[in-house]
Amino acid sequence: MQSYTTYKQLIAKTVILSLLSSLAIAFLYGIYIKKRAIDDLARNDARKTSRMAFEALYSAMEKGWSKQDLNSIILRLNNVEPQMRINAYRSPIVASLFGEISKDKKIREHDPLVMRAMKGEEILNGDEEIRYLYPIVVNQQCIVCHTNAHVGDINGVIDVRFPVENLKISLSTMINSFIIFFIFFTIVIFAILYFRLNALLVQPLKQFITLIQEIISKNDMAKRVSLKTKILEVKNIENSFNKMLDSIQDYYEKLQELSDRDYLTGLYNRRKFEEFLSYEIKRSVRHNHKFTILMIDLDNFKYINDTYGHASGDLVLKEVTEIFGTNLRNADILARLGGDEFAVLLPETPYENGFAVVEKLRSRLEATPISLMFDQITLTASFGIAEYPEQGENIESLLTGSDLAMYKAKRSGKNTIARADQSDQEMAAEIQKKGEFLRRAIDEDRIEPFVQAIYYVQSGELFGYEVLARIRDGKRYIAAGQFIEVAESLGFAAKIDEIILTKGLRLREEKGWWDRRFFFNLSTKSLFGGDYVDLIRSHYERNPGASENTGITIEILEREAIHNVNGLMEIIESMKKIGISFALDDFGSGFSSFVYLKYFDTDFVKIDGEFVKNIAVNDKDRIFVKHINQIAQEFGKQTVAEYVEDEETLEILKQIGVDYAQGYHFGRPKLLE
Repeated sequence: MQSYTTYKQLIAKTVILSLLSSLAIAFLYGIYIKKRAIDDLARNDARKTSRMAFEALYSAMEKGWSKQDLNSIILRLNNVEPQMRINAYRSPIVASLFGEISKDKKIREHDPLVMRAMKGEEILNGDEEIRYLYPIVVNQQCIVCHTNAHVGDINGVIDVRFPVENLKISLSTMINSFIIFFIFFTIVIFAILYFRLNALLVQPLKQFITLIQEIISKNDMAKRVSLKTKILEVKNIENSFNKMLDSIQDYYEKLQELSDRDYLTGLYNRRKFEEFLSYEIKRSVRHNHKFTILMIDLDNFKYINDTYGHASGDLVLKEVTEIFGTNLRNADILARLGGDEFAVLLPETPYENGFAVVEKLRSRLEATPISLMFDQITLTASFGIAEYPEQGENIESLLTGSDLAMYKAKRSGKNTIARADQSDQEMAAEIQKKGEFLRRAIDEDRIEPFVQAIYYVQSGELFGYEVLARIRDGKRYIAAGQFIEVAESLGFAAKIDEIILTKGLRLREEKGWWDRRFFFNLSTKSLFGGDYVDLIRSHYERNPGASENTGITIEILEREAIHNVNGLMEIIESMKKIGISFALDDFGSGFSSFVYLKYFDTDFVKIDGEFVKNIAVNDKDRIFVKHINQIAQEFGKQTVAEYVEDEETLEILKQIGVDYAQGYHFGRPKLLE
């Protein structure tokens, strides 16, 4: 197991290492200084002493002194410095001319250093005691007396000996040596610090930054940091960063799974299904083969949620997923697009084979009972099938084609299989075109509120306004009836409702029309999914003189109310508590109209204009309007007649006793800037 050090330990080690290094350098430098003193200072001092001894002996020899006189001079020189000893040895040349001295001959023949000096070599030797041998070289003056010698010969050797402690180093030498040592020591210390910190700190950090940049640039959350370091803190950074990467990778994978998978069933979601579909289209183009996609919608699934609850509904969806999954190939792609809607991609499967797969799924689903609480239910589904490239050559057309086929199967009685034909494709293309028009209108803020006045029938006074949605297209405005069905099918209705409600309420505030009731058409999907209660409540709070007759009324269509009666009853009850009233719109257009009077606590009934506009010429319509008005008023509802287009119709409504009226007779819907 590799051991690590801390930065504190690193700094301590660096300081100690630097100190030891400096001491070692100082020690070695001291030895060097000592050696230099011996080599340089001793040589200089000894040379001077030897020269002085030679000059003294030479002066005596010029005066003709004998060997005893010369020995006496050497003795006196030795007495001058008791610790220094000076000796002079004759060479064979001098001995042959002036006589041999036995001591000189013995030393000359047995002392190696003297033997070397006799050959002309200047010698400095010794550690504790310095010995310097200075050879006396014959020059032109010496030949006068030493007639047997030649210039360059050695006449003798002066031997000087003295202890090392007698050497004296000059002050300048000491100062210069200290300066040189200090400079060198400083350079060494900084070099050690630089290389140690660079290797143990800077390089790991640079490596760390490089790895982080690589992870960011490649978005590679699987990569991990591995630093070459012995520093504990750096290793802790590495470990902590890798743990953070582990958490990020785990979070990233979960997000990836959530972005690709349906949280309930674990199936692929719409986005991922469309990715597979796009890939299969490219593969089919490359290999020239067909494939099939299926759109599946469970029949009467809403009944299960309403009867057994949403938890049981979720259980059913999981069971259906299991049934479908066990009856598909491994290569087939099963996805849940939302709610009770599924989709299947059958790669390299033409329509005939795809139909066989669909029939297998349909029959297995129908034949498999699903246990639910203390009951067992059987479930069916409607299947739409589309083949590439017959029903479409891109994602949009294939999805739309299979979706239309699925709706065709539902209209055919459910638990059936349908295929989109050419007319369905043309209708789908038209829906796509209108959908794109709606999308651009919303994005470009071209949804505008128009208002149509509503009047008291008996007095002819203004009662309020119905706010209607229009799309601005250049200089013209398109009525809601031309796009409302497409908006509902493509999921734009709620957004349009929000825009009209927001702009309508703002218009009411800007105009100061607090004494007029405003009617808004909101889809049930908007009521279940929007924040309209808070929007209207805040509008009420800005009303300086609110009253029961000057509030906001939401109109409900009968064809929408039938889908969720219980839920809508709860919403009406809760919203009425804050002063929002409701109206049943297009009353009389469906068979359930009078049933809704019993269950829905609405304040107004708007009589369908198809009955109203012909009451002056059609007795049956007049009878319908009369009885609708009578029943509504007996239930405590106020009535509003639509499509009032002439004075004669208005007079009949007065006779019948209808409360309010609106239509072209009073004025067309208009934009109020």
